[in-house]
Amino acid sequence: MLLQVSDIRKRYVLGGEDIEVLRGVDLTVTSGDFLSIMGTSGSGKSTLLHVLGGLTLPDSGTYLFSDRNMLALTDNELSWIRAHWLGFVFQTFDLLPELDVLGNVSLPFLYNRTDRSDAQRKVNEAIERVGLGHRKKHRPAELSGGEMQRVAIARALAISPKLILADEPTGNLDTRSSLAILELFQELNERGATIVMVTHDSQVAAVSKKIIKMQDGVLLTD
Repeated sequence: MLLQVSDIRKRYVLGGEDIEVLRGVDLTVTSGDFLSIMGTSGSGKSTLLHVLGGLTLPDSGTYLFSDRNMLALTDNELSWIRAHWLGFVFQTFDLLPELDVLGNVSLPFLYNRTDRSDAQRKVNEAIERVGLGHRKKHRPAELSGGEMQRVAIARALAISPKLILADEPTGNLDTRSSLAILELFQELNERGATIVMVTHDSQVAAVSKKIIKMQDGVLLTD
């Protein structure tokens, strides 16, 4: 077992209205899994992904990640885990426009005390792994949407994370680029990467090994 969450609950107050976004979520992920959480907008899937990534704290419940109680950690301890064990891939790529591919993929090592030469090796290997070795000196404005998402994936891979969390990773891509990114995820999973992806698209979810549907803040069981 890589991670396990039990009875996770989260609510927000929006416009004076109390909204329960997560209503008792239970989930277990094992190393080597490729899991898709599928649901419509507002179902709670992105909030759950943020909880798994230590970006959002739930109001109640338990969360164990690699035998650590994530809800009992300090901010510094959570930052260490995000910097060393978690790779994030978002719909909007989140690349810095002033940096080239090398610079963007190197960003995690600003918060990760890896030896500089070792970090450079890992960055170059990650870029080659996503097929962008010939674009290392290009900035985001010089790349296609599919290439920018590959940079984001390389950035996630560079630290050799225990878990990759992907939030609608093909949402801003055309069909051809989407297929290429999904094939890359499958290849990474076949090489041992553990991936949890959230999506509203059943065709995107279909590439994973397991699909769990989410509705109104709960995971549905078959």
